[in-house]
Amino acid sequence: MSSTLKYNLVHITTGGEYKTPLVASQLFDQAQCQAVNKGIDAPHKTEAWVIGAMREYIDIPSQSTISNLSIRCPDIRIRMLNGISRLQSFPVMALMKFYRTLLGTKTPVIYHCRGTDATEWALKLKKHYPQDKVIMDVRGYWPAEKLYENGIEYPELATGTDKEQYISLNNRLKDILLQADALTTVSNALRTLLINDIGATQQCAVVPCCVSQITPDDKRNALRKEWGIKDDELLLVYSGTTAAYQHLEDLTIPFMKELSEKDAKIKLAFFSSQIDKIKTMLIAAGIDPDKVILKSFQQTEVAAALTACDAGILIRKPTLVNRVANPVKIAEYLAAGLPIIIEREVGGVADEMFDRKILNGITITQKNAHIPTQASETLKWLSENTLQRRQDVRDYVSKVYLWSAAIHVSRKLYQGALNKD
Repeated sequence: MSSTLKYNLVHITTGGEYKTPLVASQLFDQAQCQAVNKGIDAPHKTEAWVIGAMREYIDIPSQSTISNLSIRCPDIRIRMLNGISRLQSFPVMALMKFYRTLLGTKTPVIYHCRGTDATEWALKLKKHYPQDKVIMDVRGYWPAEKLYENGIEYPELATGTDKEQYISLNNRLKDILLQADALTTVSNALRTLLINDIGATQQCAVVPCCVSQITPDDKRNALRKEWGIKDDELLLVYSGTTAAYQHLEDLTIPFMKELSEKDAKIKLAFFSSQIDKIKTMLIAAGIDPDKVILKSFQQTEVAAALTACDAGILIRKPTLVNRVANPVKIAEYLAAGLPIIIEREVGGVADEMFDRKILNGITITQKNAHIPTQASETLKWLSENTLQRRQDVRDYVSKVYLWSAAIHVSRKLYQGALNKD
């Protein structure tokens, strides 16, 4: 029987990702949760290493971001390890060895690495500390994501240099993945892909994109009153950007329009930093923007605003990228008590979420999809036991989509890696 071993934990990120709200919530909040949730399998010390460019030491916005992250996550030590790219990122490796020594040579370190670049750095460091273990965190299928950025939705359609890049990125992913001691990823669909197509071992845990806490409803009534939403009305929200993969113009807005036209008690809301673009899209769709709740919030304000709504919406094409991804938007909606209208086969979600009516699956991206019928079925789902469903959603979140639950999946993986030898 394997024993529970003592270890230190270091989360590693590269490429300036630490500046994004996504990585703040998915890496730093996760590390903070590991630090404060004690237990026999908890890390002894928890740190986050940010590997970047030398100029970031004196760049005011970069330093401000690190300072804010330190305030946000007070129980972890955040270290900047910056180097000069033209000198092979010198002195990053020297700094890694120094900070590794400070963690003590008798206690192994788990390096939880976000992506290939972070994993490569950890693998180099492990050569000097062979007792340490490298966990590669695959948060999406980025060879296909690169194609998506070039407008290619399906890898089999790639040609020329796009195809060459896809193959090259796949080979690099496989090479690094096979050197890691274990993997985490965001969905069962991505786990299956990595095992079947890339060659990953079964030692691969699913840790979805999570949030730190359930959002209380204490501002719900006041916000609804401010926005003119009546008690018997249902507010359907889209929260996010206007990026092409969100399919606002061709899928999301038309379906939301269909719902509101079928039932006058369905009201629409859009939360985005790109409200002007959304207004233009609404007008083009024949929707009066003055009859829609349009809000641009600070990142810290979105969660409370979502609680004023009754359901979220996430409609994307079920391409390879979207089938295996698990957008953090899902956890954000759910943490606010919102069930979600979602395109089937998108988001890497569990089937049980449909069975429990936490999610309402639609298939409007399919050929010959009859949207009016699907809208009618969705309206029926929306009207069913809304108060109880909000509680059911939150109950599910607490078990699956909170970091306080998800870290135990990671800890089991860490112990498996430590005991592998």
